Amino acid sequence: SDIHLIAMAIEDADRPAEAGLDGDGGDSPRGEPESVSPDESYTWADFDAEFDQSRAEALGFDPARLGDRLGTVERGAEHLAGIVDERTVDVREALDEDRFFTDEHGASTIVTRYDLEKAVPDAKKLHFEEEERYWVNEPYSFVVIFHSRKENEKKYYVIEPHENEIEADLKEFLEGKLRTSIKYSEDGIVGESRDDRREVIEREALRLMDRYDVYSASTARVGRSGRLETNGESDEGGILSGLFSSGSNGSTADRVYHDLFGDGDLQEEVSTEEVDGDPERYGDDDVLYDADDPATGAARDRSKDLDGIVARPEPVVLDGDPQTLTEYQVEKMLYYLKRDFIGYEKIDGIKHDINVEDISCDGYDSPVFVYHSDYEQIITNIYHGRTELDDFVVKLAQRSGKGISKRQPQVDATLPDGSRAQLTLGREVSDHGTNYTIRQFKDVPFTPVDLINWKTFSLEQMAFLWLCIENNKSLIFAGGTASGKTTSLNAVSLFIPSNSKIVSIEDTREVELPQRNWIASVTRPSFSDDDKGDVDEFDLLEAALRQRPDYIVMGEIRGEEGRTLFQVMSTGHTTYTTFHADTVGEVLKRFTTDPINVSKTMFTALNLVSVQTSTRVKGQKVRRNKSLTEINHYDAENDEINVQDVFQWQAETDEFLKMGESNTLQQIKFDRGWTQARLDDEMFKRRTVLAYLVENGLNTYTQVAATFQAFINEQDSILALMANDRLETSLEDLREMESVLIDIDPQRENMVPRPDPSPEGREKAQEILARADEELFPEFKGRDLGSVASVLSNVETAGEVEVGGESEADDLALEGPAGAETAESEFTMETSVELGSGDEGPNDPDGDEGSALDTDGVFDPDGETDAGSGDATERLDGPDEAVDDPEPTPTDDEPSDTVADESDDGPTSP
Repeated sequence: SDIHLIAMAIEDADRPAEAGLDGDGGDSPRGEPESVSPDESYTWADFDAEFDQSRAEALGFDPARLGDRLGTVERGAEHLAGIVDERTVDVREALDEDRFFTDEHGASTIVTRYDLEKAVPDAKKLHFEEEERYWVNEPYSFVVIFHSRKENEKKYYVIEPHENEIEADLKEFLEGKLRTSIKYSEDGIVGESRDDRREVIEREALRLMDRYDVYSASTARVGRSGRLETNGESDEGGILSGLFSSGSNGSTADRVYHDLFGDGDLQEEVSTEEVDGDPERYGDDDVLYDADDPATGAARDRSKDLDGIVARPEPVVLDGDPQTLTEYQVEKMLYYLKRDFIGYEKIDGIKHDINVEDISCDGYDSPVFVYHSDYEQIITNIYHGRTELDDFVVKLAQRSGKGISKRQPQVDATLPDGSRAQLTLGREVSDHGTNYTIRQFKDVPFTPVDLINWKTFSLEQMAFLWLCIENNKSLIFAGGTASGKTTSLNAVSLFIPSNSKIVSIEDTREVELPQRNWIASVTRPSFSDDDKGDVDEFDLLEAALRQRPDYIVMGEIRGEEGRTLFQVMSTGHTTYTTFHADTVGEVLKRFTTDPINVSKTMFTALNLVSVQTSTRVKGQKVRRNKSLTEINHYDAENDEINVQDVFQWQAETDEFLKMGESNTLQQIKFDRGWTQARLDDEMFKRRTVLAYLVENGLNTYTQVAATFQAFINEQDSILALMANDRLETSLEDLREMESVLIDIDPQRENMVPRPDPSPEGREKAQEILARADEELFPEFKGRDLGSVASVLSNVETAGEVEVGGESEADDLALEGPAGAETAESEFTMETSVELGSGDEGPNDPDGDEGSALDTDGVFDPDGETDAGSGDATERLDGPDEAVDDPEPTPTDDEPSDTVADESDDGPTSP
């Protein structure tokens, strides 16, 4: 701007008439200056009127050399721009950093651009390009994904407030004192919630800072109530005066300044005492907040920056007032103390990142690696020292209630937040030394809508699974490591009716269900070396039979508990689990051979197998459902299990193909007494609900779970809300529902990376909705059936379970794997298929489902029963639900595939 002003002044001087000079531009006497209006620019005429000085003297150079001067300035600007480019991070042009580093109250965040510059070494700034930036723990930490042009790889950087040497030493000192202070605190933090522990840490830390007098005059201090009060002026520096002597202060500042800026003197010192006296604006409102107004004073405080946050260069911080802490430094100190005491120390920012699936450190002097949902395996800027890494792994084990030592150097643990951890201490069993791997636990699961938008499943597949799960069909999700098995299991669990009782069995908590009537069982290892007192999956499965569940969910099948699970399926209990296998053939082979060794005649108790894979499409890592396969029957003559693919994924076109008619749907039609038209109508309604959610962007966990459960409870209500475009507004009041527990933290929900639908997926959803507008919605137009919350409030939950009396587990006498194996041939099944005989549905709590042995149908040696796996039927009332002649169940003569257990090949297309 100064260059432009100089150019304008010279240009004005070249106009003789305006400057009051003769037309020839010579050294003639000055004319009288023309009057200049207040709104005009200051020209040479105004200058000549005030000063008796030549133009060259005024400019400091000959006006004829203006071009040379401007060229010199331009070259200097280019040189300065090059220095700035070398010493600063390349930021994406589309990013508004001012907005990014401003919180919701209009104040600066605790971590700022300065911290980003300090986190990235100068040598790497030359070839780092920022690709993505997002908050993980606002306003304290965010993540930047860089692309290194030099190394041609991605980098994962966690950015937290920068600590100088003195702040780091003070934090270490306070941590030691804080451990003692908390130990003898009146209330302590043992057994309290996370928020309560944070409050105790903050209160005790502030008391310690007040005790050691490390506050500056502008910083608040703690009072009797534990809250902050205004502190008076302090003449003594407190404990920090020992760290900053008069002799060392200057040298420390000079050393830090030299490291940052090289040789040279600091020309100007930043003042931290200047405060803008103008009234602050809060947000986008035009209301001015006055500090004297008690009603708005709090809002004004939140909208102001913390005192001391602008004095960021270390020489200024160290030279300014090293004996005390500013308000900003206190806030930063509290963050680190709470992070290290309650959080996960250096990896706490990574733990907050919902995009990270795994966190691992491979040994001493090794960086921390993460598996990012978008960038896969990526290196971070987090390093542990050797002693620090040992201490951290020991602390993780202790937090999980486990012990780790040289005697027991490896531990599998579950962290307090539900994440799985594999910990190794020292070099006893690891050549690279101590290491850890943490599998992140997502407290906000993904939904079926997310799986459709990701193209993991097609919309048609998801509607098929919905109808099958709602009608008590058992399912196994198979696939390799990190293929999305548990994610899919959690997602489709939203299809389980809320009036059902569910028992989940896991060794590590991964399943997350919205239903309230849910018992979450977890295994427990023995406290002794002889394995006495341990509770494994077999024990929990035996106990589950006494709890009268409608659905049993097992986290993963690994060994002999799989045989017991199939016995449970044979008693009519709907079961869902995950299993490591890449094809249906591998599923059959692993289940029917050692160590699981399930009888082939019993395997037909399973209805569906979903095989998933992690693969690449157009160079991008994706998860796809390879096949959705039905288990039809056991062929005793050929000793084979007959299977049939319902859907298959075509890798060439990245599409899902329907392979033929489903025997499972035909069985559902037969069990429910539906006509083919009714079955098609039920499938279309579910496709319509899914398409509506996809098209309208209703993809949060709360919205999806409430919609599914309300539809299962009362279809017409949801269809009416959709037909009148009132579903989204009706989903706002859902936290008061009693039938399902949908208590998701909005902040956590906002951090979940929900995918947008693909163009093909959106087009498919629009086609379904267009058909629904013609065939389904017209009868619901204008109908007012209330809100989703009112529908769900009428859901009746399953009744209480009476303790005592005979139970299925007592009859089965499951005393161990050996007993389970010998009991296979003694199983009988109860089926209650009497069309129109009663009002009980498949999940009726009053039904006599618990008496598995009081049956009419004995288990068939060929693996078939008289009416399927314990599916009941409903009496259909009304003219629209009249039962036509039911079509026969699928027979062995229908086209299907046969997979022998000796074959390594997967199922083939029919």
